Amino acid sequence: MKKLRRILFTILGSISLLGIIYFIYMQGLFGVHPTTIKYYVSLKKELIAKDYEPNYFILSTNRPKWFNNLLVQFGGAASKSQHIQYTAIDIIVLDVNNDGKKDAKDIDIVYKILDRKIIGRKGGVGTYKNESGFFNRQMIHFDSRGHKARWHR
Repeated sequence: MKKLRRILFTILGSISLLGIIYFIYMQGLFGVHPTTIKYYVSLKKELIAKDYEPNYFILSTNRPKWFNNLLVQFGGAASKSQHIQYTAIDIIVLDVNNDGKKDAKDIDIVYKILDRKIIGRKGGVGTYKNESGFFNRQMIHFDSRGHKARWHR
């Protein structure tokens, strides 16, 4: 019984540690390229200036190579993702236009602001609004890769 309890605590401790690493490292702005952070801050300011709600949260920022490889294999991530370069942020967009819905209209608003007002030719912006699953549909990726890249699926 003691051995089983020790194994259980080891497993739970490992899961807890991975959870802490995920929330601090891959969801926070720690280590993210300063230009990408500037884009993130500018998005909030621009939404407010246009009378929208800055209603979104960070899903992912930095990714260790091993974690990105798992996402490539099982989730469709790019093998040379900007996340492993520390230049990317994925956000989940909620109801920014105050219509009571979290939908493609909100994605389009944020996408246009990032594309036209903030990032321009200096980085990538992409959406997945036609994919299944709430987190896929409501996610926007943006980065400071140094050249223009766009996808709006």
